[in-house]
Amino acid sequence: MAEPARAVALAALTDLWDQGCPIAAPDDRERLVDIGLRRWHSFHRRHPRIHQPSHEARVRDLVRGLVEAVEAEPQLVGPLAKDYECVAEAIAAAVASSTREP
Repeated sequence: MAEPARAVALAALTDLWDQGCPIAAPDDRERLVDIGLRRWHSFHRRHPRIHQPSHEARVRDLVRGLVEAVEAEPQLVGPLAKDYECVAEAIAAAVASSTREP
């Protein structure tokens, strides 16, 4: 896994926690980042027919993966899904920032 993306994502989740996001708790932060990065990088393997996915489609997929991995009953997440979206956007931004050329 790309260490720069992981470090940026961990820092972003720390900021989210400081802003009140309950999903980015310190105890689960590393697990969320690891799951999120793995899910982000495996998108094309899981969706081989989507050749040029939109950013939104990838983030929705990431939210779904995070919810399924973390929640005991994913179908009951409800409004908490917005917090998962914030986490997913932070992970997506970390990946984007680590793949940019200097």
